[in-house]
Amino acid sequence: MPTFVPVLLPALSAVLMAVAGIRDQTARKRGAPAAGERGLLPLGWAATGVTVLAALAGSVAGGLAQGNLRPVLLLINAVWGMLALVALVRLLRRTLRTAEALALAVPVAVSAFLVMGAVR
Repeated sequence: MPTFVPVLLPALSAVLMAVAGIRDQTARKRGAPAAGERGLLPLGWAATGVTVLAALAGSVAGGLAQGNLRPVLLLINAVWGMLALVALVRLLRRTLRTAEALALAVPVAVSAFLVMGAVR
């Protein structure tokens, strides 16, 4: 497997965060009103739980398949999954619906599985 595959999810999340930041900065330059309270993201409990559980399930499945089950990698995968969730919520400016959270859970779980297989 190519070495860049496990970092695709965090790289995509960083791109989404950059796009959201550029969009917000451009809107502020054009005189758009403030988007509300700064620093608060409407993550939602369901989307957060689904994302973290998908990351942990992918990590455990990948760890058991590769014989490489380490708690540090479980934590890294959960953080990367949350980074993807935060990037999408920031880009969309709203809480993800259940179907959207489940759609996000698939690449998070696959990424976690691939990370567990790539890191030895």
